[in-house]
Amino acid sequence: MLHGGYVPGRPYIVSGPPGAGKTILAMQFLREGLEGGERCLFVALEEPPNELKINMRGFRWNLDDLDVLDANSDIRRFEPTPILEISTEEEPAKMRSIGERIRKTPDFESKEVTVHSLQQLLKNLFLKRNYERVVIDSMTALKYFCMREFEETVTTQSFMRYLAESKVTSLLTLELPEEGEVPPEAFLARGELRLHKLRDETGIKRFLSVEKYKGSSHDESVYPFEITNAGIVINMATVPAMAH
Repeated sequence: MLHGGYVPGRPYIVSGPPGAGKTILAMQFLREGLEGGERCLFVALEEPPNELKINMRGFRWNLDDLDVLDANSDIRRFEPTPILEISTEEEPAKMRSIGERIRKTPDFESKEVTVHSLQQLLKNLFLKRNYERVVIDSMTALKYFCMREFEETVTTQSFMRYLAESKVTSLLTLELPEEGEVPPEAFLARGELRLHKLRDETGIKRFLSVEKYKGSSHDESVYPFEITNAGIVINMATVPAMAH
């Protein structure tokens, strides 16, 4: 559908409603990189790394060498405690070393993640580790928990520009509202893959479309896909599901 894949070194969006398969598609992107000997990073902003590991186990993918950065903000305690921004020295963990229990919130200090602190942390990691593929899951969580509302658009623009300048191929997952304005990330990304989830009397049906893709030709049809033991499998043999 992309007529060859992503153009390296650019930021892309994977959008869709909850449960459409965005994290699975993003993880397939990283698995392909790992199999090609690339250094890959998953930034967890939505679900704890231990849950991610358990959820991916059914696909039997070898993700042992994947670096996972736990950037989930700790829940603030009711009593006043020191709030510290996530350290720029924070280190990712290898998927193989992640345990099954959730990381506990510290008793005396809570880590607060802001876009600025996360960007500085990524800058340090990119310099040290030369990542070629990065997934940020999700931009929606980053906006809800790490941005002040009044600066949301400018901060998003700055973050997307940073990713473009870093020359890392990045995939950012994004929850799409059923109605309303298109989020600014969709304008700023170099391309957007959109997952659609429809329900009828026979159950849930899923479809994939390329909403935009700069710098290369691409298929403008919408194709059905299934989530299988091998991950997301697109049925390109069928007549396109709907007019684009």
